[in-house]
Amino acid sequence: MFVQEQDFAARQYKGRRENQEDYYAFADAAELGEEPLSKILLVVGDGLGAHAGGSVASYLAVNAFVRAFHEQPGDASWRLRTALDTANDTLGFITERMPAVAPPMGTTMLSVLISQKEVQWISVGDSPLFLYRKGNLTRLNADHSLAPLLEERVKAGQMTAEEAANHPGRHTLQSALMGMPLTLVDFAADPIKLLPDDIIIAASDGLFTLTHKALQELLHFGQNTTADKITDAILFAIRRINFDRQDNATIGVVKIPGGTTDS
Repeated sequence: MFVQEQDFAARQYKGRRENQEDYYAFADAAELGEEPLSKILLVVGDGLGAHAGGSVASYLAVNAFVRAFHEQPGDASWRLRTALDTANDTLGFITERMPAVAPPMGTTMLSVLISQKEVQWISVGDSPLFLYRKGNLTRLNADHSLAPLLEERVKAGQMTAEEAANHPGRHTLQSALMGMPLTLVDFAADPIKLLPDDIIIAASDGLFTLTHKALQELLHFGQNTTADKITDAILFAIRRINFDRQDNATIGVVKIPGGTTDS
């Protein structure tokens, strides 16, 4: 059984934005007959700031996803995909009833289903999902921004790493929930096996103020503590950088029980 704050926790930081347009939810995903909180669902939505009601879009989509996941029968993969489509359709339904001059509502979505033995997910957009295991930090889901395409151009010698890092379109999304057909969906139909003391991080892109190396080192020093302390440490590190264009940041952490934890 997962224990709140000890094994799973989340925190948010508005950053330099006027509004908090991220929204997240944890939900008990235990099946009938299973011990409560033997499985948890974490859903993170990052509302699109250039669109109408980014904060409303993320709120509506996350709640529609959680509700649909619980209402759907079938295996986990089917329920994740159906819930994603329901969340997308919900935004489309709302957009159809908005004034024609308003842009469509939109949000990224990262949904993660975690037991003490495995993890699987479905995601649209650039919100990252990481696995930290025995000193190594690995991104599990795909990045649906233009960043991967720019990195390919760097590898091909078509631009420098500095040009790619400072490209104005770097964070432009190739896919998001906007009520229209989804162009890109990252879907782990087959779960990944987990080990005791593995750490799962599901976040919005405000996390990227920290470099991959900085996040990995932070997790190395905090791996023997609880999920809430890990989450607090990540947000503290982001705030300490004091980036003048800091985006909203949502950090969700799930630590797989079974190893050593300092209180």
